[in-house]
Order: sequence, then C-alpha cells, then structure tokens
Amino acid sequence: MEANQPINGVGERLRIGLTQGEIGQLLDSLLNVLQSEQLDKALSDLPADTQKTIREILLPPRSTASSQVSQSSPTSLAKLSQTWSEQWQEWNDIVWAATEEDGKYIEQEAHWEPPYFDEYTFAEDLDKVAKTMRPLVQVAFDNEFTPDDGFASALLEAEGDVSSSLPEWMEIVDGITLGGHVTHCLLQWEWLDIRSQGQDAFQFAQRIRQLESTFSLMGLDDNTLIEFLCERPPTDQQNLLSGLTREKESHLWKTVLGNTYSPWHIFYMEAINTFSPDRYLDNLRSTISQKWSNGLPVIEDLLAQNNYAESLTVIQETLTALLRSSHKSQSWTPETSLLVTLVGGFYDGEESFEQENTLLNFFQQTAEGLEQTEQVNVLKIQQIAFEHCFDWQTMFQTFADTPVSKPTYQALFQSWRDHVIQRATPRTWRGYGAQPPSVPGWLHWLIDSIADTQKGKAWFQQQVTQWLADLSTNQKSLDDTNGLLRLLTKDLQAIHGKKRLPYPTFYEVVIRVDELSAPDDDSRQTYLKQFAPDDLWEQVMTYWKTHLRHFVPDPRAAHKSDYTQHARWMAALKELAPEAYKQLLAQWNIEHIRRSNLWKAMTQAGLS
Repeated sequence: MEANQPINGVGERLRIGLTQGEIGQLLDSLLNVLQSEQLDKALSDLPADTQKTIREILLPPRSTASSQVSQSSPTSLAKLSQTWSEQWQEWNDIVWAATEEDGKYIEQEAHWEPPYFDEYTFAEDLDKVAKTMRPLVQVAFDNEFTPDDGFASALLEAEGDVSSSLPEWMEIVDGITLGGHVTHCLLQWEWLDIRSQGQDAFQFAQRIRQLESTFSLMGLDDNTLIEFLCERPPTDQQNLLSGLTREKESHLWKTVLGNTYSPWHIFYMEAINTFSPDRYLDNLRSTISQKWSNGLPVIEDLLAQNNYAESLTVIQETLTALLRSSHKSQSWTPETSLLVTLVGGFYDGEESFEQENTLLNFFQQTAEGLEQTEQVNVLKIQQIAFEHCFDWQTMFQTFADTPVSKPTYQALFQSWRDHVIQRATPRTWRGYGAQPPSVPGWLHWLIDSIADTQKGKAWFQQQVTQWLADLSTNQKSLDDTNGLLRLLTKDLQAIHGKKRLPYPTFYEVVIRVDELSAPDDDSRQTYLKQFAPDDLWEQVMTYWKTHLRHFVPDPRAAHKSDYTQHARWMAALKELAPEAYKQLLAQWNIEHIRRSNLWKAMTQAGLS
C-alpha cells in the first residue's frame, strides 16, 4: 500500500493500529455482547468458507467419551492459501541464498582449504519448509492455490539456479539428496495431477522416472519413494507391477530395475512377492551377484523341496557374491579357512553375522542331504567360529570334539589362531600401511601349548623365557616384537591387578593400554595366568627397566621441532629406571644442547 493511499476499511485500520493481542481482546469483548441474530447478519456478507470456519471456531463440536476432539484449530481457505504462499516465499529465499557467492551455503573448513557448497544444509532447509507444506498439498491442489505449478518445476528451477551460480571449479560431487518431506510433497502433487488427468499409476511412475532422469544434481529420498509407492491402493500397485514388468528392458527402466539398491527395484520385488509370488524367487536369484543375501530365500526354498544339488549350486553363487562384497578371493571352500576371518575384517568385534551364519546353516543342511559327513562337521566348526571366535575355551573344545581330517583341522585351526593373534596384536607401520607381526611370539606359543598336550605349560614357559632373553641381545627385532611385548605387559598387569601398577606414566606413554583392546582379552588372559611362569612379570619389567632407554625417540627425528613426545618418554624412563634416565639426559645435554624447544618441552614435563 502506498503511503498516500487512504485506508478505507475499519478492519485494516485496526490491523495497522493495534497488536494482534489487542485485536483479539476487542473481538472477545464484541462477541460477548453481540446477539445471535446480529452475528448471523455480520457473517452473511462473508464468503461461505469464511462463514463456516468462523462458526467452527466459535461453536466447536461437543466432545463425547467415544469421540476425540481435533487438536488443530479450524482454518479458512484464505488463511491456508496465505500460509501456502508464505512457505513458497521462504522456499524461494532459500534458493536465492544458495545462489549467492558468499552466501550461507558456501562453507570453508580452514582458510587454506577451498570453499565448497554445503548441499546437506541446503537440502535440510528446503525440507523444513516442505514439512509445513506437506499437510497443505491436497487442499492447495484442489483449490488451485498460488503458485499452482507444483514442486517439480520449482526443484528444476532451483537446481539450475544453484548450478549456474557456482564457480566452474566448485563441484557438488555427491549431488543433492532431497529430504523426505520435499520428496513426499513432489510425489503427492504429481500423483494428484496424474489422477486429475485420468491417467494410471504406471503413468505416474513414468513421469517420476523422467523427472529423475532430468535432474542433474538432485535425487529423491529412496525410503520416501518406496513408502509412497507401497501406500498406493492394491489395484494401483498391480498396475505399477504390470507396467514395470512390461517396460523393464526399456531405456528408462532397465538400469534402476536391474540395481538391487534402487528404490524402484525394491518396490518391484515387493510387488512381485505380493501379487506374483511364483515369480519372486526366480527374480531374486538373478540379483545374487549384486546382493549376496538375496540368495538366502532361494536356498531356503530349495531345501524345503529337498533339492540339495541345486541348493549347493546357489550356495556357491551366494558365497562368491559374499566374498566379492568383502573384497576377498572368490575361491574358498569350508575346509581351507574360517569364513569369519575372510568376511569379518580387522575391526569386526561387535558385528553381527546372523545372515552369514544362516548361509552356513543352509550349507550344512545341504551337506547332510548329500550325505557329506566330513563337510557337515567342517560347517559346524565354521558356524561356531562366527559366534564364539574370541572365546578360546569354546574354540579349543570345538576343535577337539569335532572329527575332521588332519589337513582340514590344521588349516582351520591355523586360520583361527592367526585371526585372533592378528586382532590382539598392535600392528607396526611400515611403508603404506599396518603390518601384522612377521615372526612368531608368545601368543603363538601360548595357543600351541594349549592345543598340543605334548607341549603344554612347561614348553610355553621355556619359549617365553627364551624369547625375553633373545630380545635382550638382539635389539634389531624390536620393530616386530614391540607390540607383542606391550601386549604381554598389559595382560600381566591385568592378571596381577592394580596393586601391580606402580608406574602410571610408563603405562600411559609406553604401553598405551587403551590401544590394546581386543575381543579375546578375557580368554587370552585366563590362559596366560594358567601357563605363565610365576616370575614372568618380574622378567618383563626387568627387560623394560634395562632396555627402555633404547625405545625413547631420538630428538633428531622430531617433526617441526615438536618435542612433546620426547619429553613424555623421558618422564616414563625417569619413573621406571632413574639411573638410565640420568645417563640418557647427560647424553642429550651434550648432543642436543642447542635444541631450545626440546628443553622447553622437558621443563613443561617437570624434567630438568
């Protein structure tokens, strides 16, 4: 309104001159003195929808024990239209902000790193607006609220505006995944539009797929798309299934229906299972190479038919896909190694292997049906290993009680032993990655002495004592044994309890107990307590006191004159071996006297 334009309506003058609270108080007062006939006369000049809304507000329905009162207040179409328009304005403001060169969606982690477009926050902000718009979509479509061209054109326009405003070197690599509310608003609007034109559900799907193909950056939320399709009436889902089956080899559908992780494929398989279950397993089997777990229902059905030969074929297909998904060799048989060591990885401590165990159980049932007794026993060991791999007692008992050939026993036992040792032992770092220990140590000997009664406790004690003696004379093996020695020290401390922890700095800096956690800690320490020499703790601590000075990092290898770790190691040495500390300190005072940052770090650590 122009500044010089007269304000004719009393209502408009009241809106400008009073607060909303004051207007509310005025209406309350007027309605308290207004007669029913006068109210009817006052409302008669208003639009029918406005009259209806006002009466619903003034005369709410009486609540009864069997009915629930609506939690939302009656709202006029004019008010809903206003809200719709306001939300689109907020949407446009977000898109505009996304096109600004230094706007809120341009992020930079550090001043030396290049800026980037924050597509996650942009999508989240659009989704917050769509959350308010979502319950209005039906009424907005039915009543042609402005704007009335829906979400598809708005998203395509937003995508074009954002991509054209970014510098050529700034890419949105992963695209913009739209939120659930934006996706639902788009789908619902297009569904209403398709229905208003008398078209069917598959024509709706065609339109959505064409829109997805048109997007260059944006993508719909997969879960919302699946839910929307599955919420359609059964007749519409059947229409979708028929259309997808008919067109599945077409350019528009072949890629998405052939991808087991596509929402369209997931819906397609669900629809087949619901409306054409006889086709479901055949379709599922064709996807095993993409998603190994899809083989499980197929195998289960073959076992129900006692079709063991075909079951074995599908098991091999499923295992091949499983190993490929774990980036392992595809040639594996149960007699050569434990499957858990191949698919579990190095950080699998708390991971669940329910599906893998199910596969092995089906494999065992198939072997029983084919009367392959040796393989049945092998698969029993395989299944137990998935559940109890880090329970030493259970695994020793399983290997002892399950009859298999000697070569198979040796292969599976070695596979298990190497896996638990690899998981427990700190890795040394060389070249491009972490390396497991390259030489046997006390962990190998402990496991072997338990499994082989001819070796037993006395053999282990002899081996570990000789190992410590060899370490004292061969410092070149420190790289390979340092982790094993730290682990042994940590285990012995845990066995003896906190009363045996007189060197806190040594344990924090040198042993670093927090880095030595493994799933088999309790089992390993239980057997170590039974088999270790009575004085092994004293032997280990004597070694550390004698040789720790050789582990202290050389100041000449400091990075950017940062000597913090050097000072911490010296503090640990002083705590554990004071005389060795004095000798090394005297040596440093000669060799590194000019390294001022070293002596600052020493002073900060409380060392002279």
